[in-house]
Amino acid sequence: MKIFCITFSFLLMVAVTGCRKEEKVDFEFNRELDYMPTELDNWLTTAFTDPYNIEVVYRFDRYKGAVDQNLVPAGEDKVKEQMRMVLNGYLMPYEIAGGRTFIKRFAPKEWVLFGSYSIQSDGSRVLATSGGGRNITLYEVNAINSADPEAVRPRLKTIHHEFTHTLSQIQRLPLEFENISRADYTESWRNATLYPDKDNDSLGFVSRYARANVMEDFAETAGFLLANGQLWYDNKAGKVPKSGYDILKKKESAVVNYFRDQFGVDFRKLQREVAFSMYNDFNDKNSQTFEYWFFNQGLFDRSLGYNTANVSPDVKNAVDNFKAAVNAYSASARYVVQDLTYIFTPANATAGTLVVSVPFRSGTSPIIYADYNFTYTQDPVTHSINFVKAAQGTGPNYTNANFFMASFMTNISGYLTGSSFRTDWSVNKPDLSRRDEAFFNSGGFYKAGDRTSYLNFQLLKVRK
Repeated sequence: MKIFCITFSFLLMVAVTGCRKEEKVDFEFNRELDYMPTELDNWLTTAFTDPYNIEVVYRFDRYKGAVDQNLVPAGEDKVKEQMRMVLNGYLMPYEIAGGRTFIKRFAPKEWVLFGSYSIQSDGSRVLATSGGGRNITLYEVNAINSADPEAVRPRLKTIHHEFTHTLSQIQRLPLEFENISRADYTESWRNATLYPDKDNDSLGFVSRYARANVMEDFAETAGFLLANGQLWYDNKAGKVPKSGYDILKKKESAVVNYFRDQFGVDFRKLQREVAFSMYNDFNDKNSQTFEYWFFNQGLFDRSLGYNTANVSPDVKNAVDNFKAAVNAYSASARYVVQDLTYIFTPANATAGTLVVSVPFRSGTSPIIYADYNFTYTQDPVTHSINFVKAAQGTGPNYTNANFFMASFMTNISGYLTGSSFRTDWSVNKPDLSRRDEAFFNSGGFYKAGDRTSYLNFQLLKVRK
């Protein structure tokens, strides 16, 4: 034992002494692996690393992506475009709705960008993947076009989908969500023959992929609610069978409650912030207009009541004059107008009919109706709407209309046909913005060039 210790000590001394020798190492640092920070690097540092401690990896690293994929680097001209989408459509909305502490703590700290797409074994293309709650890899960066909202939307949906996975790794999904579709998930969700879309709709899945398992169902529901928006989600729910409608609304409620209860995030505010970014930053103008959802999609009830509307003084004066004429029509009956209902029936995206239906009665006698026909057209470029008085139909409602035709033509028809109109949300509340909760709850018409002359109706969404 003593001999061993002495020998070991001697060898150690030799080794230490040998390390002190100055020797020339035959190695030269490869400066091609080094780089000076560019303007892009400085922007990424300022926008992501400094405020959120996020590293953006865009220089090609073979081992950052799927090693079995033939990937290409992200072009530097596309990196800022992609990360601007991440900043404006994901990080900033969460910071506003959930607070800076929340997003700094939970946002994935490494974002890896590749220029080309990744393909799964089934042939499907992958837009993004997440790993361990700390990494998100984005593909197809070189194909990004942030001027096209319909190209941005699926990318943004995927980012929100993947981040929802990150959150669900921190806090378990709510049991109320897990139990909704437990019996309907399937590994064969891709098989459209076995599982057609009409069945998926009736079972309350927001997409085909949502049927894969409960984790994907939750992430898809959150992703569509954020990137596509509440109007889109309600419109989809309104067009599927009643069974699917009920399930989709249950899942929506579970998602909203989960973000609030587990992370203190106001999901409704988050939706509005994402929609605002889509509108303001990514040119999502058409699909956020009142005309799109009212005329084209039929999301809202197309029978609009004057009694629950807000109108400008000139409109109120015209309607009051008409009511007075109806009341004075017969000294014995004294008819009282109960309401004016504006009933729209689109023929296509830019034309249709309008019936102004006037219920009226005398005392406690039954209500009777007077109907007045119009057609409308909408210019596809200026989006202005023009009304034309159309021929009356036949039947008692049109016969009744003849009693008050003169006053109607002067007051109601005169206003509608006297100028072009534009449509918008919350016409009577110019101080409201798309970021306000009540902004999308009402909408209507105002004279082109004169927003102070308007009819603004309370809107009711179509329900099953």
